[in-house]
Amino acid sequence: MKINTTRFGEVEIDDNKIIHFPMGVPGFPDLKRYFLIDYKDPIKWLHAVDDPDTAFITAIPFPFFPDYAFSMKDDVETFLEIKKPEDAAIIVILIVADNALYANLKAPIIINSSTLKGVQILLDDERYDFRAPLPSLHQEENGSK
Repeated sequence: MKINTTRFGEVEIDDNKIIHFPMGVPGFPDLKRYFLIDYKDPIKWLHAVDDPDTAFITAIPFPFFPDYAFSMKDDVETFLEIKKPEDAAIIVILIVADNALYANLKAPIIINSSTLKGVQILLDDERYDFRAPLPSLHQEENGSK
């Protein structure tokens, strides 16, 4: 399937790689289909199939926040039809503000990597913030030498 985007021009997406968000993404309830575009690992764009303007910069949180962990509620596992833990792929939305990058650790996106069904959840965990400063992987690598 060919999809026109305002950021990337026309992109070719395999129909089998479209992620379905049955409830949409908060703030975008009518947009239910998305796909991931690789940027710089672990950063990816989550782009809406049906709106060329809607895309979120996201990342796998663990390289930046190695202690990031939360318990997924049973209703989320049931909703996403997750049968085994390794089926749950977790990404977080990144925010660019004040010349810095922040991660929304309070509301991760969980995708069943087998069925490509996704949902964004809100964690009831005071350890996590909507705007956690994103540490630089390069700085961390240099600091650990």
